Amino acid sequence: MATEPSAEQLKALEKRLAGRGKRRRRLWKRAALVIGTALTEGLVRLLEITVALCVTLLLLLPLLLGRLAVRLPAGKPVFDKKRITGYKGNPVTVLHFSGMSGRLARLPLFLELFTGRLALAGTSIREWQPASPDVAQAGISMVKPGIVSLWEIRKGSRIAHEGQQATDREYLYSKRPAYDLLLLLRALPAMLFSENVEAAPGPLFELLDLEIDNITMSEAIELMRRHLVRQTQSSIFFVNPDCMNKMVTDSAYRSALGSADHIFPDGIGLVIAGKMLGTPLRENINGTDMLPFLCSMAAAENRSIFLLGGKPGVAAQAAETIRQNYGASIAGVMHGYFDREKESREVIETINRSGASILLVAFGAPIQEQWIASHRGELQPGILMGVGGLFDFFSGNIRRAPRWMREIGLEWLYRILQEPGRMWKRYVIGNPLFLYRVLKWKLFNRSLNNLKPWNSTRLSDGN
Repeated sequence: MATEPSAEQLKALEKRLAGRGKRRRRLWKRAALVIGTALTEGLVRLLEITVALCVTLLLLLPLLLGRLAVRLPAGKPVFDKKRITGYKGNPVTVLHFSGMSGRLARLPLFLELFTGRLALAGTSIREWQPASPDVAQAGISMVKPGIVSLWEIRKGSRIAHEGQQATDREYLYSKRPAYDLLLLLRALPAMLFSENVEAAPGPLFELLDLEIDNITMSEAIELMRRHLVRQTQSSIFFVNPDCMNKMVTDSAYRSALGSADHIFPDGIGLVIAGKMLGTPLRENINGTDMLPFLCSMAAAENRSIFLLGGKPGVAAQAAETIRQNYGASIAGVMHGYFDREKESREVIETINRSGASILLVAFGAPIQEQWIASHRGELQPGILMGVGGLFDFFSGNIRRAPRWMREIGLEWLYRILQEPGRMWKRYVIGNPLFLYRVLKWKLFNRSLNNLKPWNSTRLSDGN
């Protein structure tokens, strides 16, 4: 007679069967991952080939025929060869149209989609250099460079403040097919703002007879650091389209702006204006983007910051965020709801006693600029900066637009959705009015006015 299996034998059998089931499930998961990855890569490759064919047939070939007809009879080359860093850091020679600049000159890059040496979306294209011991760059080189990249998109909207390598690393952390597809979609509106920033004429940009600093974020931070080191006080203001509209009709505000040592461009409207005038802005230097860099500089230089403005409690909340996230020293905070006619002297004494090196004033334009201009001689901090609604963003009272909306120049739309009652007039009416004024100034005033701008006596290098 067959004996019944013992309880121990049954448990051992169940364990073996369960183990086999787990191994099968792991194998199925691995197989599904491999198959899914292969299918995804195949679909991405199909998309790249399709895009390459469309661009080649619709744009590249007609332009190539035109260039051949013009340049060959003149004995001029049709293409320039450029060496870039390819996959795994290997040098790759690509073609650009000779005698052209901008995106049209780069159309031959789409031929590299057929060869697979470039991706449609990837890391930024860099000029080839011999391999360096930079580990971060070596990791970036393990991904094919793309005709479209996060760096190029942010550079087009002038918000690539973190630098090329940091932006490429951010792309690597986010890279997946869905992200690449969204990146391609963001590239289309970003093309409206892109231009050859290297053609920027100089460190100053003239707009509506106002001279604005045309520098990068890193240059702006270094400029302020030099002011602090040299102990030369500097007043710094930001202007956006709304500020420019106010300046046209408010002579007191215009005078306050004229007293500034530095004026920084804030917003996509200024970028568009620069493109209209043929004097591209190098970067969009707004206060919200600047604060982390300013705080890092202040912490490195052992400088403290005083926050003045906003509703009661808002400056204190923003100060706590600054302390925790950026390590900057806060000398003091004070809300902006005081009688500026009677109580300014007491407020100024509090600021001066704090020993702050940097004063951020958040009363909103034009009040903050006029207050700084009126009391500059009494204030002791080395940097006096008007920052508008900055504290509301860093206190968490108002959420800032997602980065992708800022990349395509739609932060203004996000602000309208947040506060339609307050913001619709500023953007829906104000932005077109600003661009009309820029166009009118370009066509009439600019060509006839040979005098220097009314604030042209200020210096842009911090000397």
